[in-house]
Order: sequence, then structure tokens, then C-alpha cells
Amino acid sequence: MELTSKKYLVTCALPYANGPLHLGHIRSTYLPADIYVRYLRLAGNDVLFVCATDEHGTPIVAAAEKAGKQPGEFAAYYYEKDKAEFEQLGFSFDVFHRTSSAENKELTQHFFTKLSENGYTYEREVSQAYCEKCRRFLPDRFVVGTCPHCSSEGQFSDSCDSCGKALSSGEIKNPKCLHCSSTPTTKTTRHHFFRLRAFSGKLRDYLKENRELQPSVVNYVLDWIDKGLNDWDITRDLTWGVPVPGEENLVFYVWFDAPIGYMSSTVKLLGSREKFNQRWRDSKVVHFIGKDIIYHHFLFWPAMLAGTGEYKLPEAIPVRGYLNLEGRKFSKSKNWFVSLEDYLKAFPPDYLRYYVTCITPHKVEDADFYWKDFGEKINKELVGSIGNFIHRTLVLVKKLNESKVPAPDGLSEQEEELLKKFGEYKLRIAGELDKYEVKDGLNSILELSGELNRYLSSCEPWKQKDKRLCGNTLYVCTRGITALGILLYPYLPFSCEKLFKMLGSDAKKLKWEDADKELLKPGTQISDPKPLFEKVSEDAIKEQEAKLGKPA
Repeated sequence: MELTSKKYLVTCALPYANGPLHLGHIRSTYLPADIYVRYLRLAGNDVLFVCATDEHGTPIVAAAEKAGKQPGEFAAYYYEKDKAEFEQLGFSFDVFHRTSSAENKELTQHFFTKLSENGYTYEREVSQAYCEKCRRFLPDRFVVGTCPHCSSEGQFSDSCDSCGKALSSGEIKNPKCLHCSSTPTTKTTRHHFFRLRAFSGKLRDYLKENRELQPSVVNYVLDWIDKGLNDWDITRDLTWGVPVPGEENLVFYVWFDAPIGYMSSTVKLLGSREKFNQRWRDSKVVHFIGKDIIYHHFLFWPAMLAGTGEYKLPEAIPVRGYLNLEGRKFSKSKNWFVSLEDYLKAFPPDYLRYYVTCITPHKVEDADFYWKDFGEKINKELVGSIGNFIHRTLVLVKKLNESKVPAPDGLSEQEEELLKKFGEYKLRIAGELDKYEVKDGLNSILELSGELNRYLSSCEPWKQKDKRLCGNTLYVCTRGITALGILLYPYLPFSCEKLFKMLGSDAKKLKWEDADKELLKPGTQISDPKPLFEKVSEDAIKEQEAKLGKPA
């Protein structure tokens, strides 16, 4: 790999391999991360973009049993499905691996060994839920009940989806067996614990000293630390998972091995632990996550890293909130749900990338996906502003200058100022993306598109009798097209590749620094222009709205 200005290792929260991806997954994690990574690469950085399917834990065991399959077979189906859909959306992972891999087993057991050697694990007897009817221990999501913190019902025994808190064994109120709904008894078993409490001070310092972490998230997590952390039960009475060395029918808790998946996937990519260790040390490590897993990434994971004594803590953990659908939570059981598969059958991937970015600030607050708003933003902004300027310009170049880029000849002060602005926008948008503000970056691109549209309309080259002035206008506008194409590439890769193909260029060779440069030399022949975007019809939107809430 060619060394460039700075090294990054960027990860996305691992999609859990027990069901289809939906639009909400894209908004909180994968799309912001892909935009950020594509920008970093354009800017000349050496970036590894890593993800994997999270394949262990009781939800997969339960879902596999219900489907009459083995957990590994069940998870493999969703690994392939997720991988294909991510590729269709243009997510540019360098590796998309699996936590059931040999690399993850080896590295997870290494973590446990190092933590144990350093005195951060211990064994103790615990009272574990046990179903007499099913004749099995009931770890985690084999038990449902009422959250002891927020009183939300129907929560699993390891964490509450409503308040986001991780729950210890036995904390859940009114427990019931997931399989038969009977009230479980308790039996004694021996588990391994991680001394999370011992890291309270180090975690507090990490949160307070790291200026890249969002203040609202930091305050949220500091409150948990101030109330006192509990040591963490890191093993489960299961056979599906990473085996605990020297134990029988005992595996690591899914949240112990899942984040190690970031590392083991990079090991797979680079070919050895030694190369990975060097890369982790040399890189800025950035984890993109949703707000439902704050506890695990701001407490468990940094403590695990610190406890090994081998790895630094991540520099940044951008967090975003949930996506609701038409004002309500996604619910597959109620068919209030839009899967990626269904979306991709109806609309281009770049339309989703555009709209979801529009509703995704760098905040933990939730947002709403409205089909009507989706159609309006695509039609007014993507088609009406960006697409309109690009297509008008290319049609005029064909009509007024035989499809050739004209040469500038004595540009006006206004035109020189507009060209200068391309560089200013380039710097501004880079600053926004460096801070994970993908929505702000897109708004700045829209602002530039608006300026270019106004300039083209005010010059009216189609009416201009002076060939020199007409040529100057078209020259400035072709410069505007390449500026927009480069700045938009992280957001809309498919559309920008089509654009640069029309312009006779290879989008994969673009550089961020060239956004304000003359990429199309005077005399360059441009292909016949074709609209990059088409409007979304009212009928198409109504068809999607009509599907919601109806039986699948």
C-alpha cells in the first residue's frame, strides 16, 4: 500500500446477523462512515475501512432454532445478504468479515489471556436463570422481562433498548423464558468477570480529555461512571460463540468478542497480527456507531483495550441517533419497515445516500424518514439544483460550442471571484467532513450549486451574441461541474462516476485538492449529455406509503 499523508482505521458498528438491514441502520452508522472514508481517500490519506457481521449471542441462537437451522448456517445467510446490499449502496469497505472467523476466535482468546495475566479477570459463582421445562440455562436474550431502571416491558435480560443500559444477570424484573414463557428458576454456575470498575478513573480521564468525543455523549457516559460501574460478566452458558479456553459449554459474551471483530477483520485484511498491531498504533482509529451501543463502546471496549496493555484507545467515536419511519419506530412485525432490499428495488442507491445525509447531523437525536420529504428533496435539490445545473451546462456546451470546452478569454472580476470560491468551498467542506459533519458538508455543496445556477441564469449564454462572453460563461460552468463532481463524490459515488465518464475522465483518479483546478482543458470533447438524475413521481411515493402497515 502506498504511504500517503496520514493513516486512518475507520470501522462501522457490526451489523447483527439475525435479520435484514433496514434504512435505520444506514443512517446512524454506515453512510456517514462511508462518506467520511471516501473524502479521506480523495484527500490523499491512507485509509482502511473495516466492518464485519456480528454472528454470536443468544438472539442468533434463538432465531436459528426458530428457523430450524444451525446458528452458523443462519448467520452465514445474513453475512452474504448484508455484504451484497452494502455493495449495492456503494459502501467501500476494504474488508467485510465475520466474528465467527478463526481470526476473531484467536484474537478474542488472546484478549482474555492478556486481561487475565494482568489481573483484570476473576471467576465467581452466579445465579443463572434456568428453565426447568426447556432444561437449559437462559442467558441474555433467552429471558425477557421489565427493565429495573426505566420499567420498560418486553426487554431482554442483558440490555434495555429503551434506556440503553446494560443489565447484569438477575437484574431483569418479572423474567420469562423466551421459548415457553414460563417463569425460570435459578441455578448456580461459574462465570468469568472483567474488572470494569477498576477502570473508572481511566475511563473518566479518557472521556474528559478527548476533544473529538461529542459533549452530550461524554456527559451521558460520565453520569454512568459517577453512579458506579459494576464488574462485567463476560461468559455465557452456551455452545455457540468463542470458546473460553479450558472451559466446557462456556463461551464469551457476544459484547466481549464483537468489538474485537474490528481488529480481527483488519488482521484478515493485512494478513498477520503483527501488521495489524503496527497499523493500529500508526492510525487514527475512528468507530462509527449508533446511540444504542454507547455503553459498550465508551465503557466496555476502552477498558478492554487498556486492560491488555497492548492497544491505544480510539481517537474518535462518532455517534448518531435512530431513524424513525413516518413518525413511528421501525417494526418488522407490524410491517412498519423498509428493508434495504425493498428500497433498492424501487430507487437508485444515490437517492438514499442523498436523502439520508440530509437528515443526518452529527448528533444523537433521532430523525424521521418521510417518503413525501424524500421525493421533495430529490426533486427540488438533487434534480432541480445540482442535476439541473450540470445538465444545462453540458447541453449548452454541445449546442453552442460543438461539445468542446471553450477557452477562457479575459474573464470578468465576477467570474474570477466565482472560480476562487471553488477553493473556499473545498476548504470549508473539508473542515466539515473532518468533524464528521456530513450534513453540513452537503449543505455547503448545495449552496455552491445555487451560486452556479444563479450565475448561469444571469449570464444567459443562449442569448449571448458575443462569442467570447458566451465562451467564458461556459468555461466557468464546466469548472463548476468538475468542482461539484469532486465535492459530491463521497456522497454520490455512482452518479459522479457517470458524470466523469461523460466528461472523459476516470472518477477513481480524482483528488480532493483538484476541486478548484482546471480538469477539463479547453478543447476537451464532451460526450452527449444525459441527465444524471430523474424526478421521483408522486405515484412512486404513494406506492411506498401504501405498503406501510399492511401485511407483508
